[in-house]
Amino acid sequence: MNSASPNLDAFFQSVRSLIGSKHVVTAPEEIELKSKDTTPETHRPSGFIYPESVEQVQEITRLANKYQVALWPCSTGKNWGYGAATPAQAGSVTLVLSRLNRVIKVDQELAFAVVEPGVTYRQLHQHLEMAGLPLWLDCTDGPADGSVMGNALDRGVGETNYGDHFGNICGMEVVLPDGSLVETGGGPRGRHQSWNTYKWGVGPYLEGLFTQSNFGIVTKIGIWLMPKPEHFVSCLFELREEKDLPLMIESMRRLQLHGAIQSKAHIINDVITFSIIADSPSELLAGAPFLSDDRRRALQREHNVSPWTFAAGIYGTRAQVAAHIKLIKKELRPLGRLQFIDDLQISLVKRMIDWVNRQPQRSFPARLGQVVARLLTGKPFELIRFLPHVHAIEKGYPSDFFVKHAYYKSRKPKPSDSDIDPARDECGLIWLGPMVPLTGAATQEVIDLVRPLYLKYGFDFTVALMVANPRTLIALFSVFYDKSSSDETSRAKNLYLEMGAATQTAGYQQYRTSTLYMPHILEVAPEFKRLCGLIKGALDPVGVIAPGRYGIPHGPF
Repeated sequence: MNSASPNLDAFFQSVRSLIGSKHVVTAPEEIELKSKDTTPETHRPSGFIYPESVEQVQEITRLANKYQVALWPCSTGKNWGYGAATPAQAGSVTLVLSRLNRVIKVDQELAFAVVEPGVTYRQLHQHLEMAGLPLWLDCTDGPADGSVMGNALDRGVGETNYGDHFGNICGMEVVLPDGSLVETGGGPRGRHQSWNTYKWGVGPYLEGLFTQSNFGIVTKIGIWLMPKPEHFVSCLFELREEKDLPLMIESMRRLQLHGAIQSKAHIINDVITFSIIADSPSELLAGAPFLSDDRRRALQREHNVSPWTFAAGIYGTRAQVAAHIKLIKKELRPLGRLQFIDDLQISLVKRMIDWVNRQPQRSFPARLGQVVARLLTGKPFELIRFLPHVHAIEKGYPSDFFVKHAYYKSRKPKPSDSDIDPARDECGLIWLGPMVPLTGAATQEVIDLVRPLYLKYGFDFTVALMVANPRTLIALFSVFYDKSSSDETSRAKNLYLEMGAATQTAGYQQYRTSTLYMPHILEVAPEFKRLCGLIKGALDPVGVIAPGRYGIPHGPF
């Protein structure tokens, strides 16, 4: 079935009757605005529709079968850098589930919530805070108004011990391609007592079928939450010598396997740090298209930034945290600078920041405060400012602060924390994240494979090494580019595609991918791709759900 159906007008007319005209968007100029992303290329949908109930999703799916219209489900449409709300095939109708936004249940005793697709990290966090519940969610360093469910279904990775978002899903409600409704787990619908507590259920485990796929539309999930620990500190580490990265990775694996660090540490290189702290990235670049090695080293000295830095959360009783800190010091102190920061220290840092910010810009008191802050911490004020945000995100506090790094190559100034939208502001950013065994040798191999490609295409080498579990890291390569430049956009796309091909050929498959790369993602696994096609053909013979998503064929072709 073609994703752009000749029956679109009849389909939209029926959907308007079902959910109301104001929830159906077909005007070209509105579609243009809603189709923006930071990636070099997107596919335009035929329209956007916004149901508000599971029953409406079921009926829309039945109408899609009747009129042979392809649907592209998304939660809130803020999947920036991977395609946002745009489909893998042009002409599909984007089914936005943001109006399904109920926190249906929070069980304090068993530490889980049941949520709909439109529930955001900000919303769930506020719900827990307002209810005074001693439970923390895990969020990403992406948009605070991103969907809890959407990120989990794309197998996103967060920050805390609960950072494996799909791993912490337990129980799904799914609208199948024929419009019928099913709950996973094999228990009686609505009466399955362990639906949100025992992940595997009975019989075949099916929840994985509905992640990174097009086999159904998930309308509810159970998500496990983290009990508030007795004690928490942030661990900050700065690697002294770039050549010691493999040694640090070896230490990180040992610390993860022994449980001293269980959070999903993000090990960022210096350019990522520069992109976060710089109010005016153009000043960092000093007119150059990317940072030379000499310029990078000069900026490292100027801002006291290490080649590699990471933050992690340490959680438990006071005795457990003390034991973890002892192991961490043994492993990492020989390699660089190590700090442990608690809530009291962060409160003092915040008071210092607030005092400086209240002074007139460039006034003597403001400059003096920044000098004093640097003398006390050894860091420039730009770096000190983001310490509270690092500390908070390790406690499950969602924030848009880190999204500002998407503006690194933008010609527009960074917006305020309350007005961040890199897609709207035409920022250029795309991610590629191959999965790598958590060894120093494998990590260095992937970096050595990819770094020359950045130089070839004329971009800054930018990567965050995210520890996914004690045996795997995700090398999340970022490509920042000036989207207003057609030449730079073209080079960014070519770099991205060549990085994907090179890492796949070397056996490092991506942990998630963008709509731009979906046609290629399963080319290296033809047998697996055929199996996915068989399942797709059985569940969705008309092909109404997300054609082309993750390269899954319609049938065993």
